[in-house]
Amino acid sequence: MLGVIGAGLTEACRQELNTGMTLHKNMIVMSYPAFAQQLQPYFGTNLVVIDPTNPDEAEIGIVRHLKTVDAQQNAKKALLALGTLALGLLILAPADRN
Repeated sequence: MLGVIGAGLTEACRQELNTGMTLHKNMIVMSYPAFAQQLQPYFGTNLVVIDPTNPDEAEIGIVRHLKTVDAQQNAKKALLALGTLALGLLILAPADRN
């Protein structure tokens, strides 16, 4: 399961991510640095901070997280692919983020 939080955590998003955690789904929650402190208590080690000015750190964070996930190799590859795609989209998003 992949959660991407780019403009704050909506109630629907929070519920979906919490359900995934309750069901012990393998997940990555990606967020801009502005929301990291707010999200850390909820998602702990599942949180990967995306800093568009330093994308290599986010990629390292995704790979580091996947090494701790107890899942089949196919699930890890799928999460890595989705995470990389989301990272690319967040980096290429318009610069006028508020």
